[in-house]
Amino acid sequence: MAVIGIDLGTTNSLASVYTESGVKVIPNSLGNKLTPSVVGLDDEGKVIVGEVAKERLITHPERTAAEFKRTMGTDKTYKLGEESFSSQQLSSILLRKIVADAKAHLNEEIDEVVISVPAYFDDKMRTATKQAAEMAGIKCERLINEPSAAALAYLYKHGWKDGTYMVVDFGGGTLDVSIIDSFDSVMEIIAVAGNNHLGGKDINEAIYNHFCLVNNLLDSNLTPEERAIIYRMSETTKIALSTNPLAVMSVCLNDQEYSLTLDNNSLIKIAHESFEKLFEPIKKALKDSRLKPNELEAIVLVGGSCKMPTVASYIEKITGVKPCSDLDPDTAISLGAGVYSGIKTKNQQLKDVVMTDICPFSLGVNCRDMNDDVVMSFIIDRNSMLPCSQIKSYYAIHQNQTEVEFRIYQGESIIPENNIYLGSMSITCPPTNTNEFIATCRMTYDINGILVIDVTNKEGVTVSKTLVGNNVKLSEKEIATIKAKLDKLRFSDEVDEESQLLVSRAERVIEETLSYERDFLMNALTIFKLTMNKGNSVEKRKAKEDFKKLLDSLEGISQ
Repeated sequence: MAVIGIDLGTTNSLASVYTESGVKVIPNSLGNKLTPSVVGLDDEGKVIVGEVAKERLITHPERTAAEFKRTMGTDKTYKLGEESFSSQQLSSILLRKIVADAKAHLNEEIDEVVISVPAYFDDKMRTATKQAAEMAGIKCERLINEPSAAALAYLYKHGWKDGTYMVVDFGGGTLDVSIIDSFDSVMEIIAVAGNNHLGGKDINEAIYNHFCLVNNLLDSNLTPEERAIIYRMSETTKIALSTNPLAVMSVCLNDQEYSLTLDNNSLIKIAHESFEKLFEPIKKALKDSRLKPNELEAIVLVGGSCKMPTVASYIEKITGVKPCSDLDPDTAISLGAGVYSGIKTKNQQLKDVVMTDICPFSLGVNCRDMNDDVVMSFIIDRNSMLPCSQIKSYYAIHQNQTEVEFRIYQGESIIPENNIYLGSMSITCPPTNTNEFIATCRMTYDINGILVIDVTNKEGVTVSKTLVGNNVKLSEKEIATIKAKLDKLRFSDEVDEESQLLVSRAERVIEETLSYERDFLMNALTIFKLTMNKGNSVEKRKAKEDFKKLLDSLEGISQ
């Protein structure tokens, strides 16, 4: 049985495995490396995942969901037809698809997965990710930070070269920056920073808003299908600027054509807020690590959004260091997760490699200061190496105090209520005078995200509490109920996934083309569907080839 690494991305997801011949990306059922992180229900209520679902984002936006990684660990729900799903449930469906494809490709059972998450994912988000795996019936003991995975991929490729590296992971929906030190096959995380709500999606939206502004289109006057068409073309234009100095965005709405011409300089101007936000985590990571850019061995770029030349040039401008881009931004994190799966299974080729991790956020309790204001008392500081254990002493705040309560928080604000509340615990003690020692609080945090709090009063009596994401943790019964619901959903027959993809793609192209092309394509689609229903295997295979060529020609895709 195999252990695989999964990059569960905002835009795309993929899996890798470590074998005796090295780490390899596992293709999906369509033979592609990337599986779009999109889930939907088709017209019959069957679950569709990946490329098929992505094609229906335009034609059936009310039955399709994307970018749900950005809301992991929240109460947000997505309505697909008559069904409602949480981010965890949608991620569970996506994970199930990725694991099924990996199982089919490797021709063996998948025993366990290692899933990558943004380094700046908080406790709720990490717990939600593990829940998604649990709902899918997949064992996941370990999460790996995405920049750490990228660093593993980089060091694996370069022979574990000693040095200190900055990894900038700028993906579809999140930004992570990590400073990582590698010495003698030991990889140590020094500092992390990030923004869970900054990614290529924000640049897509900037292009979308600018397109509407230039063409005098009001977003409120557009139908959901028209918004989806413009948004998709905004993303296509952004991607085109990754390899071309100029891109023309053209959208047909109600037989009227609208256009916008962009170059990389104008892209920086219209998306200036996103680029300015990119600078903050880089500055913070350098400050926390107490390093200057010229002390870095390299700045490594990963994540789909780092394929934009504007990102590399902007980072070079603010750091003075030309970033390294010899890793495939799309696959680096998955490959690193695959390497880590090899470390976890104690593969002989990786037996000397050690990777440490850090706590990406501070942990503490509420207390009162000299002015009697309630403030945060930090016990474990962010960027502390894991596992770690720290203790602090506390004093009575009023005369003859007989009980002390600790409210536990995660975050960086001095005001406790601005941080994430994790739970509370209390302990009784003999009557204690104001400002006299009353209790200690010890926090112990491990690499699996388990937090243990030990409170000891002045007489040496100790009470303990263990937190494993209890703020969002579901009971076994609740998880079983949700898993049963997902199990009952009728999944599409993957045997004919290729034809499903072509039909969904054709429906989307019909939405985007002018009337004289629509009639032609609608007739071709009718014949294609008839062949898929009635034709023999040879006819179906030829029909797929011919229909794909037709769609490619209509979309201007070179053969």
